[in-house]
Amino acid sequence: MRDKVLGMDLDANQHEHGFDGVSISLERIVGAEADHLLVLSDQYMASLYPAESNHLVSSESLRTGDAIFLGAFISSTMSLCTETADQPAKTDELRSGSEIGECIGCVAARFYREAGYAEIKRLYVQEIYRGRGLSRTLMSAIEAEILAEGIDCARLEMGIHQLEADALYRSLGYRDIQPFGDYLVDPLSQFLEKAPLKAA
Repeated sequence: MRDKVLGMDLDANQHEHGFDGVSISLERIVGAEADHLLVLSDQYMASLYPAESNHLVSSESLRTGDAIFLGAFISSTMSLCTETADQPAKTDELRSGSEIGECIGCVAARFYREAGYAEIKRLYVQEIYRGRGLSRTLMSAIEAEILAEGIDCARLEMGIHQLEADALYRSLGYRDIQPFGDYLVDPLSQFLEKAPLKAA
């Protein structure tokens, strides 16, 4: 049984209606649902930074270790309204009935309990769904999960060339800190922290 996201009662059983009538559900990643997003994320990061400056983690490590991995899923009972002139919507790709639909975004947190913080990893939203607040929704959800684990400090490492992500994190209250954990000083990296986290 897939666990629902703790504390994310967005609207009618954790569904958010802001995608032209499409229902979005936030749920735990339990298998390979988000692997296609991680491939896209890896490709994007490789285009920006050398391998030694990329600190990517696998889906398996986020599903089996001391971590929480969340996905944003299109409800299989709604139609996706993303039709363009040269790319019509493919509604038949969504499963029917009560099955989970396509995973279009994800985020994770890895816990470092003795050090008293969680690290945000793998925030990614499929390109055609950006600009609609889904990244902010995912961040709110993962912060709620961190708080539910009794931790009120979130940290992250990110590259210097991701301006939109930088703006998002800072608008959410993240501030610059020194390298943490096993990270070393890297001119292509920056390190951010939000503490204390507060319940929404």
